[in-house]
Amino acid sequence: MNSLAMKRESMTDTTLPDFAQAGFTIVPMAARPNGYLLELSGFLAPGWTGRLAAGLADHRVSIISGSAEKVNASHWRSRFELKSAPFAKSPESIDFLALAATEPDHKAARIELLDFRMEPAARHEGSMFIEIKGIDRLGFLGDLLDHFSMRCLFPVKMTIDTLGDTAVDRFWLRGVGGSLPSEAITDSVRQSLAQLLVEKR
Repeated sequence: MNSLAMKRESMTDTTLPDFAQAGFTIVPMAARPNGYLLELSGFLAPGWTGRLAAGLADHRVSIISGSAEKVNASHWRSRFELKSAPFAKSPESIDFLALAATEPDHKAARIELLDFRMEPAARHEGSMFIEIKGIDRLGFLGDLLDHFSMRCLFPVKMTIDTLGDTAVDRFWLRGVGGSLPSEAITDSVRQSLAQLLVEKR
């Protein structure tokens, strides 16, 4: 086994032959202290992005940047740059598939947004588009995805970026089973995000 990389594969995601077996790689980034490159792909259950982000925060690991996309009904591709806190356990010892499948046991902190914009699903092939700019902190992404899931919205695609102390995240969201978000849900999300806006510090 390459000492700089590890790969693990799920032994349980083989129920249906059309489903791609889930797996991940985690590789230290030589030029980034405490930095790691994580790639996950294959069949991942709905809501996995939120569970992964929240679980990483519990391990004191931040997602600095990256992307994830559902490429068909049963297959995801994702790539994230991670950064572990000083003295935190090495991310190389984490089972990321288990993390993505386990509901976190923590209370969400307040989400502080600087700005957001939304575009109708008609412009994005049936997905609600939301761009978020918020005050970054450990657990910000997981709490934001939980905020969406409480309204039965889950990403089919997302991009994550961090500019200084500001999180700049973009989401393409769908309802349960890939359903199109209704106007009522869209209005509810817009109102709930507006309530999270704060003045820039």
